[in-house]
Amino acid sequence: MPLWPKLNSLWRNLTRRLKVEADLADEIRSYRELLEEQKIREGADLGRARREASIELGGAEKLKEEVRDVRRGAAFDVLGAELRQSLRGLRRNPSLAVLGTTMLSLGMGASIVVFSIFQSALLKPLPFRDSNRLLTIWETRLDRGIDQASFSEANFWDVRSYNHSFSEVGAFHYDEANLTGLGPAEKVVACEVSAGFFRTLGVSPVLGRDFSYDDDRGGFRNPVVTLGNKFWKTRFGGDPNILGKALRLNDKAYIVIGVLPPGEPWIDDQLYTPFGYRPDADRDSWEFQVIGRLKPGTTQDAAQADLAQIAGFLAQSFPKQDKGIGFFFTPSSTWVASHTTRRALWVLLGAVTFLLLIGCLNIANLLLARGTARTREIAVRTALGASRARLIRFVMMESLLLNGFGAAAGLFVAYLGIGVIQSLEIRGIPRLADAGLNPWVLAFAVFIALVTGILSGLAPALQAPASGIAAALRDSDRQTSSRGQGRLRNILVTGEVALSFLLLVGAGLLIRSFKQLMTVDRGFHTENRLMFTVNMPASYWEKGVGKQFLDRFFERLKTNPQVLASGAVNQRPVEGGDPGMGIDTPQSSAQPPWAGWRVVTPGYFAAVGLPLVRGRLFDENDKPVWIPKDVPPYPRRVILSDRLAKQIFKNEDPIGKQVLLWKSQSGGPAEVVGVVGDSRERGLAENPTLTVYLPYGTNAVPSEFVVHTRDNPLALVPTIRSLVGELDPNLPISDVRSFDHVVYRSVAPQRLNAILLSIFSVLALLLATTGIYGVLSYSITRRTPEIGLRVALGATRSNILGMTIRQGLRPALIGAFLGAIGAFWLSRYLATLLFGVKPFDAVTYLAVAALLLATAALACYIPGRRAMQTDPATALRME
Repeated sequence: MPLWPKLNSLWRNLTRRLKVEADLADEIRSYRELLEEQKIREGADLGRARREASIELGGAEKLKEEVRDVRRGAAFDVLGAELRQSLRGLRRNPSLAVLGTTMLSLGMGASIVVFSIFQSALLKPLPFRDSNRLLTIWETRLDRGIDQASFSEANFWDVRSYNHSFSEVGAFHYDEANLTGLGPAEKVVACEVSAGFFRTLGVSPVLGRDFSYDDDRGGFRNPVVTLGNKFWKTRFGGDPNILGKALRLNDKAYIVIGVLPPGEPWIDDQLYTPFGYRPDADRDSWEFQVIGRLKPGTTQDAAQADLAQIAGFLAQSFPKQDKGIGFFFTPSSTWVASHTTRRALWVLLGAVTFLLLIGCLNIANLLLARGTARTREIAVRTALGASRARLIRFVMMESLLLNGFGAAAGLFVAYLGIGVIQSLEIRGIPRLADAGLNPWVLAFAVFIALVTGILSGLAPALQAPASGIAAALRDSDRQTSSRGQGRLRNILVTGEVALSFLLLVGAGLLIRSFKQLMTVDRGFHTENRLMFTVNMPASYWEKGVGKQFLDRFFERLKTNPQVLASGAVNQRPVEGGDPGMGIDTPQSSAQPPWAGWRVVTPGYFAAVGLPLVRGRLFDENDKPVWIPKDVPPYPRRVILSDRLAKQIFKNEDPIGKQVLLWKSQSGGPAEVVGVVGDSRERGLAENPTLTVYLPYGTNAVPSEFVVHTRDNPLALVPTIRSLVGELDPNLPISDVRSFDHVVYRSVAPQRLNAILLSIFSVLALLLATTGIYGVLSYSITRRTPEIGLRVALGATRSNILGMTIRQGLRPALIGAFLGAIGAFWLSRYLATLLFGVKPFDAVTYLAVAALLLATAALACYIPGRRAMQTDPATALRME
């Protein structure tokens, strides 16, 4: 039969049931009338004809059932009937429905939250054409111990010119500017990109044009700008007539020539300006991120060989700057999330998977208990002709319904949970704002509802009795569950405990790690410190205006009684970048240490609480290490962090000694005048940094401010804004936060991991405890006559309590042992997420084992106490 008539028949049977049933009744009645007419023609009277026709036709209702069974869509009818039966069963047992839905909603809600973040961060494709051909290219200087560095400007132009493997190569340089002339001054991200950068990504503007190669001339002075999509919509209301309008960035007008499409990374910043080729491009300062698009048919091995040839040419042509240079690349899949972030998200996804499995095991135990209590009902169904497959479907349907309800409730829980997580300022989780209940997440919810429904209903369905009907009908609901069912329920509880042990160990390790992280010696102080940014254009240090502003600002700030100390630095502690240099003594021939450098004002050390170890701090007589060409040479002075001083000078006193700045690059000598304490500039989880502190001056103007106050630092914000506005209304204040909040935000990913895994482990512990209690309580109820007989024969209350606790603790002990083995094997995947704690931490394992067994003992004690109060006469009469 052709497909279309089949589909038409199925559609008619499903959507026009009353008409189909009426046609069936008419057809049977017509057939019976034909039989009657035939009997009358054969000589029978009317009554006899009707009787013989009815006998030959058979029962009309039976015939209807036979037709319905072979009708297209009959399976849907059976499914609908079983669904209605299961719904009635759950309605008769509301405690099972509510308890099961609640347990599943928590597990599924947690799973949906984590998957939503996981999908947004790792599975959502990049918004670039053929992103598999996109690479990030890095410089290396392996002979100096530098295995990954950004590009210098000159090296980028050379790679772009000489390579034969990439269809496009583009460079990106992060920068900031002050947007003025459109209300109050505003700091904006104004990234500098090479012409061809967006073509490398495969991105075209949604309005206007891309930067052309004609814009690639004139160095960094090209007066055109492209807007990021989000900035265009939020700042200019998505104005379609924005093209051709002028924006004033710092002290220069730029013409808007295009608007980028939405997406991230690379194209989600606010503004983009072009930079072009300069004959005197710097070859020493590594500041540019470079990406390339492989030509069609070019392999990564071929591209690596091509870059190796270019590296050899540059090393030979520029031995001073490019000695030992090399190149390597990383795929575009690393652009959104780092390896550590990926590991953290995989760990969370694994944790919620364990939590879901625990929920499945608990539901399976509930349905096993329900199945045993419904032995008589299932026996009646079997006696009436229900097949084994029909019984399995009947039990599975309840499990699927429970999981369906759990998934629906879990979506609501996930909606609230995602909103809460997004409201927190969590840095390090990419594309968190895009997480939500999108079609992929909804499909995942349906998938886990089906999978968990099958898993949690499989064991009870296979245990549905299809034999022993007479005994089941005779014994009614007092039918005692088989030993096999008891063993199966104990196995399920053992699995719950083992999985709970895994989650508890993971949570314990992360909590201990986070505690270590927050109590580590930071080197700086955060209490009552205010941090903010005052971004100053390049002209401010070119003309000396920036230093004048700083001096006047700090002079005015000293008069405020709430201010204890104040200073400025070029990179914000913990959150800022980390420009570096090679530094060592002029006499040393060894590989120089690589240290971060900071331009600071004299008051910075007091503002952040960095102690002076030896020597002195900077004063107003110390000048920047960058000596202008038209200024006579003067002594250059620096301050070192204690760890760096010890590494360079070993056991010598560094005060008054000479160091060579930017060694192997373009630096020069400087005198060490002081040594200060170490600090964790790159973040609390990183080692104390090797740091060189450089004095501020006319051509070295820091923009990150730190103010130490007597009380709440945020109360000083209006005063700061007013003061900056009086001194220079064209300078915006941004990123205003307390230092405590800066540190709080920097550890937000670690905090989220610890909190979420702790929540999952608590839920797992509750589910495991419920499972132990449920199994033991049910067992005690079934063994009431046996317990009564034991009491009648002289068993004491302590004997009964000990028996029940031993019975309940047996699966818990086995589960804890198996969980410890599994945790020992899996905890290695947490190693990169831990700080100050080993993956196998004996304290954590012992604490988890004690907690788990204590809760298990409590879960055993409650049914055991009820068993102690068993009356022998009442118990024996139950038989």
